[in-house]
Amino acid sequence: MAVDGERAPRWMRVVGAVLLLGGGALTAAVLGWPGGAPEVALLLPGVVALVAGALLLLARTGIAVTDAAVVLHFRPLPTRRIARGRIADVTVADADARTFGGVGLRLGRGVRALILTPGRGVRITDDRGRLTFVRTEHPEELLHALED
Repeated sequence: MAVDGERAPRWMRVVGAVLLLGGGALTAAVLGWPGGAPEVALLLPGVVALVAGALLLLARTGIAVTDAAVVLHFRPLPTRRIARGRIADVTVADADARTFGGVGLRLGRGVRALILTPGRGVRITDDRGRLTFVRTEHPEELLHALED
């Protein structure tokens, strides 16, 4: 079984920490504010900032190759499995944020990408023509594990 992945880049973790702290401060201020309705409207942005900050801090991608499937991780979201029998093609490719329209989990028509930093990764095409790209530090090792 081959396993690889990557952690969110430093800038993303810093933004996540700022959002988490700012959202926490705003939420605490709103909850502690004496009074009524206008301040409660500020609770939603505080909670959104808390959630977004936590997601950015926890963001990690991963790919594991087992005998039965390729398991894709984009923490904190649920894993996705591609059965090895459904894989039509696997190649090593370069990608950056422009390739798939941004960083993180990118979903499009027949395309799914897990990309946190630019560089090389594994491009998997299934038997239905859907493309999955996962950025990884060791794409050749994963390619070799999938060819076995």
